[in-house]
Amino acid sequence: MTEVHGFCDERFRALEDAFRSNLTSGIDKGASLAVTLHGEPVVDLWGGTRDYGMNEPWEADTLVRVWSTSKVVVMITVLMLVDRGLLDLDAPIARYWPEFAKNGKGAVTARQVLVHRSGLPGFGRSWSWDDAGDWDHMITMLEDAALWYEPGAVSCYHAHTFGYILGEVVRRLSGMPFEQFFREEIAEPLGADFHFALFAPHDRARVAVPWPPEQPPAIGSAMGVAVMGELATQAEAILPDYMATVMPSASGMTNGRALARIGAIVATGGELNGRRYLSPSIIDDAGREQSYAEDELLGWIRCGLGFGLDSAEFPAPTPTTMHWGGFGGSFLTMDPVSGISCGFAQNRMLVSDAWNHDTRRTAFWRILGEVSCDLG
Repeated sequence: MTEVHGFCDERFRALEDAFRSNLTSGIDKGASLAVTLHGEPVVDLWGGTRDYGMNEPWEADTLVRVWSTSKVVVMITVLMLVDRGLLDLDAPIARYWPEFAKNGKGAVTARQVLVHRSGLPGFGRSWSWDDAGDWDHMITMLEDAALWYEPGAVSCYHAHTFGYILGEVVRRLSGMPFEQFFREEIAEPLGADFHFALFAPHDRARVAVPWPPEQPPAIGSAMGVAVMGELATQAEAILPDYMATVMPSASGMTNGRALARIGAIVATGGELNGRRYLSPSIIDDAGREQSYAEDELLGWIRCGLGFGLDSAEFPAPTPTTMHWGGFGGSFLTMDPVSGISCGFAQNRMLVSDAWNHDTRRTAFWRILGEVSCDLG
């Protein structure tokens, strides 16, 4: 039987059973899973291996890229700016970033970006991870980019532009780079081991090697194919040279424990360990439906202020759970009603015929829903 490390509250024992089963069967090679309840850790599990040779064990402090689960951090930073009265989600982004208005983008709002309806799902040109390492270059590309469609008219997942647009808004309004704002305002106060870039050799050595998916993702539209086709060198993302690249939409390196800790901000109503991160009112707003549409890249998705919401096409653990996930299987769920936050980070990347078809997530979320009911 595969050895699983950490601890698990008896009320969540079924999660540990599912986690162990995935490692034993080989569905997962190495992974971490954590849950907080009302801000307190109740599950913190890890196991498996973190290298292709399967010789290096997944340790308590192992990190792994979580791809688009990184977007949850972007969402929270944006909501913090709204709470502080610095950002009006319905004002043109150009109010805060005048150069963004070029080529017809003068009316685009942050709310439209959060729900992937801004008209700018891509840059309109190819780019590489070398390009991504130059923030000013990426921002200039956005300023020069033209709209793909009328803002608000279409839902098309902003796979990479999401983080750069909103990250630049954070920089303009806070006066510090996005990654610094996140680190000083969220990661350090929480003690959350989440990084958009790593520089120190001992930290880079903690990062698990991802097992690429055995098949490409199914994308159902020409627009979706065009968005994903812009990044011409996606395989480079796993190379150590790119661990210093800040890409807010996808470069996060972390584990289940840190994800659950960050998600507890939302699950606890915005206050954690005596520090107020978000107001209850902005969390309520974040959980209200803002868009419910068939996305050009993701398929049917129901969104609050960035977060995914429960729907018939993509059922969440509970009707009040907010969530988002990353390419290959990582996820973070946050439920302000039950107080549960759950983070999952793994190195084996799986894709299927649809974004909502991941047997690991389906099993974990079903158990979370059952536990939430039992907790009342």
